Amino acid sequence: MKLLDKKILITGGATGIGKASAIEMAKQGAQVAIFDINEKGLLETKTQISEFNKNIEYWVTDVTSETEMRENISKAIKWLGNELNILAHFAGILEGSQVDLENLDSKIWKKVIEVNLTGTFYSVKYSLPWLKKSKSVLLLTSSGAGVTGGGSAAPYSSSKGGTHGLTLWLEEKLKNTEIRVHDILPGGIESPLKLGQLQEAFNNTGDKTIFEKNKQTLGKPEGVAKIVAFIASDDADYLRGSIRTR
Repeated sequence: MKLLDKKILITGGATGIGKASAIEMAKQGAQVAIFDINEKGLLETKTQISEFNKNIEYWVTDVTSETEMRENISKAIKWLGNELNILAHFAGILEGSQVDLENLDSKIWKKVIEVNLTGTFYSVKYSLPWLKKSKSVLLLTSSGAGVTGGGSAAPYSSSKGGTHGLTLWLEEKLKNTEIRVHDILPGGIESPLKLGQLQEAFNNTGDKTIFEKNKQTLGKPEGVAKIVAFIASDDADYLRGSIRTR
């Protein structure tokens, strides 16, 4: 139980990597608060975790709303016993796959940036005062699409490049604290976000061969969740920087 009694806040906890990470860290003894806009998914995550760990609660939260983030982070931390050891921020969307920039709807650009980058800012802004009170871990979610290139959607790549830049800035600014800062760069993982991206790409290109091939190569969110749990643990005390997964 390497995360026994750790106080953890996870955004994007209704599905995908966020859900799998909440389950894995709860299995390792953590007290877990989860945020998402998807209440049905949050309830499913809570129900599943409650079978083996009762220290689980959720708040329906829109990460683009500063008011909701400020108020619900405050509520979650109070429920966690006025302590926060780990922030794991996974909330995100992917739209605009295989759309040329000149044809991209500006509304999609703004929506993705608002969720993926501004939502990350709010998560860090309102968690940081609590993370500074103890030895802690701040984990954000970037992507190879925004760091190493090769993404299918300009808004997503840009938002994740921004998240990576924020991670680097935070790592430098917090180097004299006891906060360990990371971003994780998942590859192709089977999740509603990735499956939605593949479907959108297929709808925009009509290339069924690529669609089926890409679906077959997807990894499982549970595999990434095991890495997330390790990053959150004291065993990863010597770990630094960005972590890439399949």
